[in-house]
Amino acid sequence: MHFFLRLLLIYGLIGIQPWLEVRAQDNPTPAESSSFKLSFAERFRFVTWDNAINLDKSNSQASTFTRHRTSVTAQWKPTDRIEILAKLTNEFRYYFHPKGKDFSIHEFFFDNLYVQWKDAAGLPVSLKLGRQNINLGEGFVVMDGHPLDGSRSIYFNAARFDFHLGKDKNLIFFYTYQPETDDILPIVNDQDQMLIEQPEEGIGLYYSGKHGRFGFDAYLIRKNILCNDTHAVGSGINTIGSRITVPLMKNLSITGEGAVQCGTYGDADRSSVGGYCHLDYGLDEGLFLPKKMTLGAIWLGGDDPETDKWEGWDPLFSRWPKWSESYIYTLIPEYGGRVAYWSNLSSLYGTLEFYPARPVRLTFTYHYLTAPEPSTGATFPGGEGHTRGHLFISQMTFRLHRTLSGHLLWETFSPGDFYKSDADDFHWFRCELYYRL
Repeated sequence: MHFFLRLLLIYGLIGIQPWLEVRAQDNPTPAESSSFKLSFAERFRFVTWDNAINLDKSNSQASTFTRHRTSVTAQWKPTDRIEILAKLTNEFRYYFHPKGKDFSIHEFFFDNLYVQWKDAAGLPVSLKLGRQNINLGEGFVVMDGHPLDGSRSIYFNAARFDFHLGKDKNLIFFYTYQPETDDILPIVNDQDQMLIEQPEEGIGLYYSGKHGRFGFDAYLIRKNILCNDTHAVGSGINTIGSRITVPLMKNLSITGEGAVQCGTYGDADRSSVGGYCHLDYGLDEGLFLPKKMTLGAIWLGGDDPETDKWEGWDPLFSRWPKWSESYIYTLIPEYGGRVAYWSNLSSLYGTLEFYPARPVRLTFTYHYLTAPEPSTGATFPGGEGHTRGHLFISQMTFRLHRTLSGHLLWETFSPGDFYKSDADDFHWFRCELYYRL
């Protein structure tokens, strides 16, 4: 029944959308143009992996499933400066393995619900209040508000103020609050979906600007991790950082971002550093030559158990698959079940990007992963060295039509001496089709 209701919704929206757009265009307000737009998106994913979590084939936590995410967005602009947007989303999964998982249509929830006022009161200021996505820079510190529901949604419950300081110069002030489950807005078929392990709030300033040929970002962010019934340790994290992009010559540029953290971790003082850099070179021509080549490095500090301080990097609001879709699961046992907790990790990596045909892109990435601090104790990871291992990523993205795109993604990991000596390789595969109108 749910399947047929979804089909009815899909085809109904396809038929009604052009009519709604025409009606909005035919009936503008006398003073300023008004528009209403209804859009629809459907994402289908097939995902399978073997032992990406525990690196143990004899006790495999293999999983094979499909993910079906449907979103309907209504956008109304009563004037050129005011936007009201509501986005409803549902994502359900069907498991082929492991067996025995009950099927559920899962939740229908507000993915976005905000009001935006541009050039507020005639000033060079934009206000955005409500549930919204916030992606700053390359997503190193701010990207995903709640990692536990995966890519189902990445929203923040936030107030954001953009101060336009000049051409290509912007100062952003934001405040966010993220509860463990969505208890702020109504939900249909509430499943108590966990969004994050502990409630979090953040407040920050983020500057982004162009200065001649250089791009420069700088930020100051405070994140509070609050205690709850299951987690007695809270944190207060201050992060100061910057990002710069420098063109070195034609088709060659270097980008680097680094930050320091201080504050508290429970009763301990916090002191950590994290950052990355990458050198990018693009080629103008050559069908069988890479269109782009990247060499990069990542450093995320780890905690030294022999000191009284906590030196482990906290990924703030960036627990998402920035560098790998699969390795975020291998990090789970290290950090008490926290997925995508990028910490105590360093990498030297390279990427080749090809365009064998106009609608097709191929990328190949290799990471040599290490750890600033070795694993502790005899449990997972269990090794005595610093080499996490070798990660290979291959991806093909394609566009079949202006409304239909997709990708194929394969990742494989070979563990090093950071893990126990009998740790096994893993393989991870995903196929996606994305339809939008």
